Amino acid sequence: MSQPGAATLKLEDQRLHWKESSAGNTVQVPVETFLAHYTNLLHSQRDTDDLVSHIEEGLKAKPKTSNGETKPRTLNKDGWAATNFIGPHEDTVFKGLEGIAEEIHSHCETWNKTKQHPKLQQRTTRLICQPNHTTASEVRGGSMKTDARFILNEIVSDENVPTSAAVAPAEFKTRMNPKNQIDNESKIIGAVGHILYNDPCRRSVIAFTIEDRPMRFWYFSRSHIAVSAQFDYHANPRLFIRFVIFMTFASLEDLGYDPTVERVRVGDSKKIQYRFTIGDKVYQTTGIIYELNLDLVTRATRVWSVVELDSNYLAIGTPKVLKDVWLYFDATPESDIYNAIFAALRQLDEDGSVPENERPPPLQSGSSLEQDAKHYFMTIVSDSVVMINGQPDEAQEPPAGYLEFFYTEEEDKFAMEAALEGTQRGDVDGNTPTLKRADGEAYPHKKRTHRRIVFAELCHTLYRVSTYAAFTKGLAQLVYGLEYMRLAGFVHRDISPGNCLIFEGQTKISDLEYTRQYAGPVHGAAPLTGTPGFMAVEYQMQKHEFRPKAVRHILRGVSRLPQPAPWFRFNFLHDLESVIWIYLWFLLETLPESFTPSEIDEHRIPILILRHRLFDGSLKASTERMNFILNCATPVWCGYNDVTSVLTAVFGADSKIIKALQSFECLAGCYEDVELSKPLLTESPHTRHWDRKVFLHEYYQYIHLYFMNAHDHITDTTEKALPIRYTDQERQHRAQQAAGASKTGSNKRPRTGTGRDSEAYVPPVREDEDDDDEEEEGEERAASPTEESQDRKTKRKRAVRKK
Repeated sequence: MSQPGAATLKLEDQRLHWKESSAGNTVQVPVETFLAHYTNLLHSQRDTDDLVSHIEEGLKAKPKTSNGETKPRTLNKDGWAATNFIGPHEDTVFKGLEGIAEEIHSHCETWNKTKQHPKLQQRTTRLICQPNHTTASEVRGGSMKTDARFILNEIVSDENVPTSAAVAPAEFKTRMNPKNQIDNESKIIGAVGHILYNDPCRRSVIAFTIEDRPMRFWYFSRSHIAVSAQFDYHANPRLFIRFVIFMTFASLEDLGYDPTVERVRVGDSKKIQYRFTIGDKVYQTTGIIYELNLDLVTRATRVWSVVELDSNYLAIGTPKVLKDVWLYFDATPESDIYNAIFAALRQLDEDGSVPENERPPPLQSGSSLEQDAKHYFMTIVSDSVVMINGQPDEAQEPPAGYLEFFYTEEEDKFAMEAALEGTQRGDVDGNTPTLKRADGEAYPHKKRTHRRIVFAELCHTLYRVSTYAAFTKGLAQLVYGLEYMRLAGFVHRDISPGNCLIFEGQTKISDLEYTRQYAGPVHGAAPLTGTPGFMAVEYQMQKHEFRPKAVRHILRGVSRLPQPAPWFRFNFLHDLESVIWIYLWFLLETLPESFTPSEIDEHRIPILILRHRLFDGSLKASTERMNFILNCATPVWCGYNDVTSVLTAVFGADSKIIKALQSFECLAGCYEDVELSKPLLTESPHTRHWDRKVFLHEYYQYIHLYFMNAHDHITDTTEKALPIRYTDQERQHRAQQAAGASKTGSNKRPRTGTGRDSEAYVPPVREDEDDDDEEEEGEERAASPTEESQDRKTKRKRAVRKK
């Protein structure tokens, strides 16, 4: 089953997404800064200048043939002779770059015969210009076609270069105009996206683009993208020479390859697996569990099933799971979070402060909180930073003094064409109107650290659960797992089917990267994290919305009450809400296997419409989702009735599967109970929160009961839930809608928080639009709940008792 809001993207759509997601993550630096920071090979300005001068002199000299005849200079007063002409197509104009790169290499070797510089001992790459050749991909969607590319020198044939050997892609245009800039930017980003997606051995990628005479260098890492200011490579040949020297002789590590990962071919097949060296252990992959190529600047999470190898590369022990991820340098390691949760539960056991009736039922007689909780979490074998040549592998921050870079837009065409009007061919202005000074708050470009975690249990995610019985049981167990986190004082903040794993019939909670202490400090507006389709609506809105309106009216009428600053804090109920969204998504994603084709056709379209309405993939709460959770108990609201009526037609009016959706109403009542309470006031709104004691054990019991009742009343526990597929026409229509929505936006407002990895998105401060929604956080707790709240609580408890 696919994630909500995900769709198969065509090449143009994938390029557009990569480009849009890169906005706000891209910086521009001066050319000299780029070469010094990203492509500094010799680490000595004196040696660099001496080498470049030697090469420049050689390129300007008139070489002689074996017959004593002189050949034209490679570099003359007008620039590079091989590419300085007007041709019909970039294929012919820029083909000469191959020969230029070879001559630079030849002059480097001549210089190094006397200098013996260790960095110039071995050639690593060579440049080929073959715009009509597609690289050979080893994963689906990983092939690419670029105008030129530096490839590994060990590749014998230029005809069938694997994507993994494409070191640095390049895109060319014979004319400098906005349309060509847009095309080059899109294609170079698309090529890099394919490279990083194709090969787990790649940590970063370098690239370059040319539009007539202007050239730009590019650097792509998991922390940021950097582009040099454009320069005339004919008028400034030394800059291009320095770039070619680096690309030709740099080590694989400096070119972005990971020496701790080895590619291996399985038997005689073409299938590629990977060997990871972690400390003194070696693990080989057996299959991919999770991989998502949504963004370039991201955590880049990959999860594999692996086996440990002995010194003879034979498998030993049981299968395990290896997770490869790029985390912010100041993020708490998962192993530390696991240990903190268990330490908190251990302390509760020692204090004896949690009665038996205030915790999930013990899995064994007399078992402790810590012992039972460990059943709901993965077992970590190792959690370590990737080390490259004895140093931590880090995606660094950009150099100081950078500018924010905004990609060329269609609406910039007129301004740029006016600026270029009347200029001669080759006139280049390194400043473009789409730059502005970087803002450290808005664009942090934080450093990331490369980590690998090995887990003892080889699990499968909820996405792979295919029966209604197993899914409802898995969610019921998940609820109790989250209650152990509540007892320990931690919130997960990223509950989704991909983070809920099943191992031998037991649900386990994984991916604790975003987990934090509920009452811990929050500095400023907390960035949104998680998968949009499963986020709690309050979290998406960044506002507590469940205080009954009657209380709001009463509080509003007291004019002299203090008005503290608005505040929001992620709490335990938000994790619970994610569980219920997962359940609804599953029901809107599948149909029973026993359905005939005609029955599938009857129900498919209404379900797909509801799925699109409630799981549109938007990071912010849609009106549909807001109304669904805020008003699910209101009979007149059509959205909740639409869902129940459509699903009733599938499962029947008396089905416990349908009745489990009443957990939305139950949760709304729990929200009201909590938000009627007085928060613990602090000096800063960012540290304000409700006491953990107001989040009751019975809340988890209620939700657990709904799922267990649904599970217990499933007569055929083996009946599979088959995914509902979009037709090709529907898929094409969705892609067109997505492309249309993208074109209406402007990348001058960076969109960095899309998809699962949305840590860079910081929501704006919300302003109340309606006085009725104002909350008086400083009020004393109401003496008694309103009649509306009391009636809802009564109905909820009656419903639970009936079950």
